[in-house]
Amino acid sequence: MSSSASSTSLLNDTGERRPGWMTIPIIRWLCNNKLLAFFGVATFCFLVSTIALSTQNKALKKSVTSDMQKTVQQTLDQDKSIESNRYRLPEHVRPTHYNLKLNPDLNKKVFEGEVQIALNISQPVKAINLHAKDLDIQNVYVKSNNQNVPVVSTKLLLSSEIFQVNLQEVTDNAKYELHLKFTGKLDNGIVGFYASTMRTGDTMVASKFQPTYARQAFPCFDEPDFKATYDITLVKPLNYIALSNMNELSKTLDPASNTESVTFATSVPMSTYLACFVVCNFESKENEILANGIGNNFKLRSFAQKDQMHKIDFAQDIGKRATEFYIKYYEVPFPLPKLDMIAIPDYVSGATEHWGLITYRETSFLIDEDTASSKNKISVANTVAHELAHMWFGNLVTMKWWDEVWLNEGFASYMQVKSLNAIEPSWTMLDQFLTRTLHSVLVTDAKLSSHPIVQTVETPDQITAIFDAISYNKGASVLRMLEGFIGEENFRRGVSDYLKKYEFGNTVTQDLLSSMEPYFKKNYPDLSLKYIMDTWTRQMGYPLLSVKPGEQTNTYIVTQSRYLINPQAVDNETSEFRYRWYIPITYKTNKGSKDAIVWFPNNQDSATITLDEGETWLKINNNQVGYYRVDYTADMWRNLIQELKNRSEQLTISDRSHLLNDIFALAESEYVPYAVALDLSTYLNVESDFVPWETATSILATLSERLSNTPAHDNLEKYIQSLVKPLYEKQTWEKTNLGVIVGLLRARILSLAATYRLPEAEEKVRSLFLTWLNSRSDQALIETDLRDFVYYRGMKSATQEEWDKLWQIYLKEEDVQEQAKLRSALAAPRDANILKRFLDLAWDENNIRSQDYLNVVSYISSNPNGTELVWDNVRTNWPKLVDRFTLNSRYLGSLIPDITETFNTEQRLKEMEQFFAQYPEAGAGESARTRALETVRNNIKWSATHLNDVSTWLQEAVNNQKH
Repeated sequence: MSSSASSTSLLNDTGERRPGWMTIPIIRWLCNNKLLAFFGVATFCFLVSTIALSTQNKALKKSVTSDMQKTVQQTLDQDKSIESNRYRLPEHVRPTHYNLKLNPDLNKKVFEGEVQIALNISQPVKAINLHAKDLDIQNVYVKSNNQNVPVVSTKLLLSSEIFQVNLQEVTDNAKYELHLKFTGKLDNGIVGFYASTMRTGDTMVASKFQPTYARQAFPCFDEPDFKATYDITLVKPLNYIALSNMNELSKTLDPASNTESVTFATSVPMSTYLACFVVCNFESKENEILANGIGNNFKLRSFAQKDQMHKIDFAQDIGKRATEFYIKYYEVPFPLPKLDMIAIPDYVSGATEHWGLITYRETSFLIDEDTASSKNKISVANTVAHELAHMWFGNLVTMKWWDEVWLNEGFASYMQVKSLNAIEPSWTMLDQFLTRTLHSVLVTDAKLSSHPIVQTVETPDQITAIFDAISYNKGASVLRMLEGFIGEENFRRGVSDYLKKYEFGNTVTQDLLSSMEPYFKKNYPDLSLKYIMDTWTRQMGYPLLSVKPGEQTNTYIVTQSRYLINPQAVDNETSEFRYRWYIPITYKTNKGSKDAIVWFPNNQDSATITLDEGETWLKINNNQVGYYRVDYTADMWRNLIQELKNRSEQLTISDRSHLLNDIFALAESEYVPYAVALDLSTYLNVESDFVPWETATSILATLSERLSNTPAHDNLEKYIQSLVKPLYEKQTWEKTNLGVIVGLLRARILSLAATYRLPEAEEKVRSLFLTWLNSRSDQALIETDLRDFVYYRGMKSATQEEWDKLWQIYLKEEDVQEQAKLRSALAAPRDANILKRFLDLAWDENNIRSQDYLNVVSYISSNPNGTELVWDNVRTNWPKLVDRFTLNSRYLGSLIPDITETFNTEQRLKEMEQFFAQYPEAGAGESARTRALETVRNNIKWSATHLNDVSTWLQEAVNNQKH
């Protein structure tokens, strides 16, 4: 036995302490301290219960809060999802007729309205969705067969601008009528239904609905595919007139309010954006449009403020002749009983093609024969011809959705040129198409920030943004190319068939091409017009054709690649056509133009051109009708340069303009040495036509901007002086009766000479300007075609006193064309303090109307001495600008590319990126921001890549002048 066997063991069999090892001393203590133990146990129990209850309450509260937050968030997410995904209205609820009455209060700047919309519902629904914005809708009810349909609730989805009328389920294939009463404001800007201030200080009202602003005037199905007829009634003061799309039927006097209700005839089926309402006290002139058997004759009326009536004759004359041209061209009657045109004092865009009542900004319509320049006249004529083209192409036949807006705008942009070329052939508008339409969009479309002609858009911001150079200018250019290879008469017949087949309907691009296809097949039975055109409309950009001699004599091999200003740019966007195009190649040689098209399919590596014996040089793309650029070998370029210098009769006005345009673009993108491009420009001292000089002006202005603040700029000025001087010496500063196109050339040459400081021209401009500024006599009046640049160049070295004098002249000036010239001149001084004063004064609408403010800002920023001033001002005041113009304004969006166009440093690029990060919401300006950044990056690259070469060439050119 061991020594421990007799003691009490505290360990169990495994060697651990037993559970009750301390129980004996504890029990003994409790027995001796019973009262103390009781209180201790009670306190402990209370503490435990309190902690437990608190924990339970917190858990419960957390659970309830979490559930509530989850429910609220789900509701918000649901609303957000509804709003973000429902910009488009369901197609099974369609309006067939609107009965609309609007009663504007011109004093209080508000309006009341009521509308009854007849609906065709093709499947059961529980809600009727339509568009409304900035309207207070106070009364809503629905009827079917004169029976009320219970309205459960209504809701406005703000971000999608949709008003929702929730119902008990309604059956399909039934006729319903939606009744709404509403009010709105007339001072919410200058879109929708709004007030405009006349010269007398009185108020008028007008409407501007394209593309998505009809919903600001009345609740409606504001999509182009929802065509309906309209009965419109407008309430007006007794001494005012009311105008709308249709002819007036009746007037009803209300003695209590001293107003009249004017009711108009039932309209033809039309999209909401084409409706129009004007209440004003204007006067009018009228002409009869002769339909020549294609429908009935009808009245064309032009309206303006009473003191402006002598300024509408020019637009009225162009309007009559262009309308008669379109009736004959389309072979489709004008479907309305009358056609009105009116100049609105406050108008956000140039004009809008409201059906039967075209509305214009005053500068786009009014021409005073005593003060307007040839440039003013051509601009007004273009706008009038453009809007009238829409009466058929866009109004009679309308695109289904804004994706296809190019069908409207591209076509009208091309038809305006065709009509003016027919009625004013001396203006050479087909040649001017290059400088007015084509060349600028070739720059835009050679960037990654471009987009296809047919592009998916959904939101109101995206929709308004697509009214851009691609839809207008590229659309027109591609149609011109289509006409080029299908033939003028085939093109016309295809257009006529299209309008007849789809009248009062809505279409997509394929519908137009299907109408053209039979005529295309006559010459090209094995080709698909749809496939060819898809390569041009469904991918952005365009091709560069590279030409080199083949192995066999007189053969040339043509290859294609995508042209980009920055050839190293990497595009993350894909294209089903892999950025290859089905290209119609035209060409000419020393023996003339070739009629046959050489087709270069997008799936072939090359095309071959074979010349005849005795043909010594080759120039591709006759008259630059094809939407592509062309590069040649060094020897071929040298041959073409020599032909230009020899004034080859085969190279037309458009060909010469084309060669200038292409070679400088190719130099920028490093396909051709800049020295070769500058060598080609030396031929200009024998050029005597307007369009090539207009092309050269644009090229030289770009070079001037790029060389600004470098030593090479002086040499550029001297070089340009040498080019201009031979033609300058043949011009006169005195008043002459020149034809329009000769007058344009004269003004262009004198302007170039003054801009690039040819001493005698610079002195003459300053003298003319100061004489006029200080005497203001009829004898000192500057000739109309020269005023814009004489005012501008004359103000370059202006003192504050001279500026103040011009400012007072501007404030008193009543002619809108003259006002525009003066606004530009007021932004010309080199003194930044003067420019700052102008910028500050311009914000006040008593000085500068809102419609002109962004133009003034752009004018000041285009002055090198004002660029930084405007850039700082716009960044500082961006919230105020957004508040005034809204992010939905594409004009505000395009201000940023305008201001930053000449930026060429990393510091400026960083400032732009910081600004965009600070204000990430861009609205309709989103694509403009992308474009602006790409432009600045390209500018930076240009300086690094080309500055030395251009500087060297210019130095040698100036040195050679001295010898």
